[in-house]
Amino acid sequence: MKNLSKTVAGIALLGAGATSFAASDLNVWNWSDYIGQTTVADFEKATGLKTNYAVFDSNELVEARLLSGNSGFDAVMMVSYYVPRLAKAGALQKIDKSKIPNWKELDEVRMKALSTIDPDNAYAYPYTEISVGIGYNKDKIAEIFGKDFKVDSWDILFKPENSKKLKQCGIAVIDSPIEVISTVMHVLGKDPTSENAKDYDEALDVLTKLASNVSYYHSSRYINDLASGEICMAIGYSGDVLQATQRGVASNVNVEYVIPKEGSTFWFDCWTIAAKAEHYDAAHQWFNYLQDPKVATTVANDMRYMMPVKEAIKGLDKDLKDNPSLNIPAEKMKTMYFLTPTTSKMTKITNRIWNSMKLNSSSASEEDSGWE
Repeated sequence: MKNLSKTVAGIALLGAGATSFAASDLNVWNWSDYIGQTTVADFEKATGLKTNYAVFDSNELVEARLLSGNSGFDAVMMVSYYVPRLAKAGALQKIDKSKIPNWKELDEVRMKALSTIDPDNAYAYPYTEISVGIGYNKDKIAEIFGKDFKVDSWDILFKPENSKKLKQCGIAVIDSPIEVISTVMHVLGKDPTSENAKDYDEALDVLTKLASNVSYYHSSRYINDLASGEICMAIGYSGDVLQATQRGVASNVNVEYVIPKEGSTFWFDCWTIAAKAEHYDAAHQWFNYLQDPKVATTVANDMRYMMPVKEAIKGLDKDLKDNPSLNIPAEKMKTMYFLTPTTSKMTKITNRIWNSMKLNSSSASEEDSGWE
């Protein structure tokens, strides 16, 4: 979905340091597969701003680059629960709302939710609403568990007898410790914000048993692998799985997404402005363009994500608007946990659990398991 030439160029620039960017009017850093098919080119045409557009695959990488104080980027995608500590560290600049006429188009409910961790929405605005759920190949699951089997519980992955059956057709898990571990803690009825390492013992046990049957951990590869039938199940992001659903049509692969009945986690991915951004005003033009109702509607339907622009929510394709695992109804929202900022102690605990999970699983080796 992304503009490949811009993306490849952007990736190449990342390794060379901030001073290596070709002459540009705006430097944008975003997740892969996270923009409309022609959005960047359309923005350049509409504004006349030459844009370097680069992609990443790790929140931790972006955080480290921003904390260095010289990221080389202007508009940067950042997960909502990282925003408060980055702002506190001086790694972000405040957004000047007076430079964004389309700010009024943003959905008040989502803005209020984000303001609980970013008061007055000073440093970020929500680009997408995201949940963690299960993406699965409907036909392969029917082959393994029977045609009447319903994927509606985390038990399909968290019970070893089930994940062992799925190993034969491939399981992928996003490589994001805090998001996966918080989901498991929430499902187990435990506090995802605990700073007591012992509170995570049961989650570690669940994840270690699952890890022995996981093909690989990666935060974007599973999209195409679900769509092509290379894997049959993934713990993944809502919009990513729905992208796989759309791509799978061409190869007759039936992919579905579900938030299990026990609930899950959700948050926002947000646009922010890096400290020392060279093109501060241009970053605001980028934000304003993406908040335009027509642009936002096109991008949302291209990406298969919920975008918190009022008209874009109304204009979602019917299959998205009617999907309760994307357009989450109020009753379902009661089972969800909104990810809040993590402390350094929590980060140490979750990273230790993540590494221990991989080391202590019964997989033969990292190479065999496909860990990346």
